[in-house]
Amino acid sequence: MEKIKIESAKLPLCDHCLGRLYAMLGHGLSNDERGKAIRTIYAMENNLNLSSIYPENCELCNNIFSRLDDYAKHIANMLKDIEYETFMIGSRFSQETMEREKELQDEFGNLGEPINREFNRELGKKVMEITGKEATIKDPDVTIIVDTEYDDFEIEIKPLLIYGRYRKLVRGIPQTKWPSGKYKESVEEIIAKPIMEVTKGEGHALHGMGREDIDALMLGNGRPFIIEIKMPKRRKINLDEIAKKINLSGKVEVLDLRFASKKEIVQIKSSEPKKRYRVGIKVDASAEELKSALDSLIGKISQRTPTRVKHRRADKVRIKEVYEVKLIGKDNEAWVVEVLAQSGTYIKELMHGDNGRTSPSLAEKLGKKLEVLWLDVIEILDR
Repeated sequence: MEKIKIESAKLPLCDHCLGRLYAMLGHGLSNDERGKAIRTIYAMENNLNLSSIYPENCELCNNIFSRLDDYAKHIANMLKDIEYETFMIGSRFSQETMEREKELQDEFGNLGEPINREFNRELGKKVMEITGKEATIKDPDVTIIVDTEYDDFEIEIKPLLIYGRYRKLVRGIPQTKWPSGKYKESVEEIIAKPIMEVTKGEGHALHGMGREDIDALMLGNGRPFIIEIKMPKRRKINLDEIAKKINLSGKVEVLDLRFASKKEIVQIKSSEPKKRYRVGIKVDASAEELKSALDSLIGKISQRTPTRVKHRRADKVRIKEVYEVKLIGKDNEAWVVEVLAQSGTYIKELMHGDNGRTSPSLAEKLGKKLEVLWLDVIEILDR
């Protein structure tokens, strides 16, 4: 008992706030049990009626711990239309409360814990009893923040993350929603639409492993992506059914859908796999001329930010590597060229040179102007 200052029993505090001053002492006890024990000993030593040393109102928490049942019922009601398995309680207390508690902790030996930690823990127990769900601090499905000063409640729902690969089957649609509204739809919106319908989410974002040009197709094994559904009310959804609905669009196909984790977004955004392309070009040259010129493109190339994107990207020179280039043949008026290159290589510019901003280029090697008619991404070598 040397560490406990028994006169602290006279403080105008509830049992929770009194016991919390000594939260580090005694195992298997709650703070209110510590507080009751300290007051009981003090009453016995001073031959006092125990009830006479209880304050009518706790000067620190304003009796907030007596209202935990009401808080828990309110939270359970707020969560009744949300699908979740785990939750976490967070809280905000006024600066005045936190400063007063710090003063008390300093005065009585700094053996306690913060008021918000106890509040979160005890309220979490109450919510668990009502909902049957698990309270956790590790990646909860739902977080409830209680502003105790204003009795205000905020709900944060963990985003639903779905990994997959997409093929873009039509030209003229961007990967993500266009801020200006210039394009009526995007790969992101086509994928998100059926998911939003079943999850009742409030927003979405697509995280892709790079992106293709708006006028390019994404074929082959597809581009890895994660679609993020914000504030989803439903989490248990049938991904096979979702894929079928997306694929009915005729514009975008998805495959390999599965649920994903937040760390996978970082992995996807930071990955730089080699990519294989097919590009259709129009140029007055023979097959032999093209093959010879294409062979000379293998190796390091210098690319200054293309004219077509320099208004939105830093104007700088990048060194990229071309691993393979070959002539596939002719398709109507287009010569078809296949290129395997480093991630981030501008393939159109590798062909036409962009007035010398990319060097070497096919146009430079041929000594002729050429026109890029179309571009397809046919493989992403990420695995």
